[in-house]
Amino acid sequence: MFNEFNAYFNTYYNAKEIFAQVEEVVQGRQKAEKFLTIEKNDDEIKIPPNEKNKLDDVIKKCSKILQYYINTSIADDALLIIGKSYLYQDNYLAAERKFAELISNFPRSDLYNEALYYLMLTLVKEKKYADAVVSFQTKANPEKRKNLGKLYKIYAVAKFKLGEVDSAINYLKLALNNAKGEDKAEILFYLGEISELKDREESAKFYYESAKVTKRQNLKVWALIKYSIQKRELGEYDIALRALNDLLEQNFDADYARRIYLELARTYNHAGKIDKAIQTYLYLDTTYKRTEESAYGYFELGRLYEERIGNYDSAKFFFDKARLENPQSDVSKIAQRKVEQYNNYFKYISTISRADSLSEEQVSDAKYSLAWLFYMSFGRLDSAIHYLNDVIKNHPNSSASARAYYLFGMIYEPIDSQKAREIYAELIRKFPETQYAKQAMKILGVKDDVEKDTLEKLYNIACSMIDTNPQGAIDLFLRVYNQSVDANLKARAFFAIGWINEYKLKNYSKAIEYYTKILDSFPNTEYAKIVSVKVNPDKQEEKPKQPQITPEVKPKQKEFESELEDEMKIRDRRRKRIDDN
Repeated sequence: MFNEFNAYFNTYYNAKEIFAQVEEVVQGRQKAEKFLTIEKNDDEIKIPPNEKNKLDDVIKKCSKILQYYINTSIADDALLIIGKSYLYQDNYLAAERKFAELISNFPRSDLYNEALYYLMLTLVKEKKYADAVVSFQTKANPEKRKNLGKLYKIYAVAKFKLGEVDSAINYLKLALNNAKGEDKAEILFYLGEISELKDREESAKFYYESAKVTKRQNLKVWALIKYSIQKRELGEYDIALRALNDLLEQNFDADYARRIYLELARTYNHAGKIDKAIQTYLYLDTTYKRTEESAYGYFELGRLYEERIGNYDSAKFFFDKARLENPQSDVSKIAQRKVEQYNNYFKYISTISRADSLSEEQVSDAKYSLAWLFYMSFGRLDSAIHYLNDVIKNHPNSSASARAYYLFGMIYEPIDSQKAREIYAELIRKFPETQYAKQAMKILGVKDDVEKDTLEKLYNIACSMIDTNPQGAIDLFLRVYNQSVDANLKARAFFAIGWINEYKLKNYSKAIEYYTKILDSFPNTEYAKIVSVKVNPDKQEEKPKQPQITPEVKPKQKEFESELEDEMKIRDRRRKRIDDN
């Protein structure tokens, strides 16, 4: 029996030695982590496949110990080794069972707190944060001092993952009181990271202390980079720049160097040292090509030229570079959207520059779209207001005019509520039948009591002006068209415009243009039947000749089912704050 026990005892120690070799690899990889963060606690523990395979033998040997010597002094250690082996193999359910078995069967074991720590770590890696919290609350024993600091730390991690920041900070501080060496440095770093959300001054102190305590060069450098970021956010630019420049004097690998240059460029930018920022960004982008940092460098150069310099050609150039620099980076997708915005910007500018050869609708729509782009994408309210004023002043009868008033009101709502109300009131007065006016009424709390025959009256006024002021009549007919949602009234307005061009202004091509619009947009109206003779005379040769019809003042006709043109529907669905589009 002694020889048999001795054989199993040797088996256990052999398994323990193999496990120690694997664990050394695991710990070595963890210490080599370049960019520590509390967020990585639920990442898989990645070790080489050959090391994982060794753990199969460890589990097999330790299982034999438990099979025959469950009541010996090595049983709890064997259970812990098996559980950790499963954890390193990413077999979390099996790891859970072994840690729970040790806690349940060996409540007085010196390994109790360590087993509970690894049980909670396993649950965190499974993203079972609430279960990890419950495990601590039901199983932790404060009287067991050994590894208590590790328990506080993993409990704080679970709390942080659940969004309980204050509780996480409190337990990390408790963990700090029970920690030494690298454990202390790591906890200080976590405190710095979490405190970014609460107190940047405190955060900077924790990062600095972490850098002082650790002997790991990777952690020291990363903690000092994070320290400089907090100082920058606090507006202490000289301290931040000094910390980053001191780091550059040391010999670090490219992973750190390019991050330091990125933060250096950002700090120059924040400090208003634009030339130095541009110089540093360009150095980063040319020295560390195709990296995530160089992609961010190009993107931030684009933002700098957009926001600080106002050079949109250069901004688009750098956004395009950012888009292609590192396609798998998050910033690449953002840069793609910026490039699309600039493509639209230059398209609208080109349209406006050709105003003499385009219709009023095309030009006013381009100006409105440019205002929307400045407001929503570029954050340039002054430019947005400029183009909205342009639409309202120079294109009052266009379909963009009502939209311009509405966007104008939106812009002024957070700035000057009284002016916003005045703008909305003007919108209601000038364009009472539009959906924008109806939305403005909702905002102002005004009851929609506009007379239903308002546009009919406007149509009648336009008819009375045909002989004396044909161009003025056309302008009024266009207002009727733009403000109405009645298909028949829209067709009547277009017919009147076509008739004026044909018989009064002798502009036959323009007349055909409006007659064709009736056929295309309102084919089921009586006016479509009338103009079809004019537009397609060859198809009507065998039919009785249609009498000439002159636009005249008519009694109000039965309202047809309202419809919006497809172009308006598509455009207005993009307007975020118009509920009725």
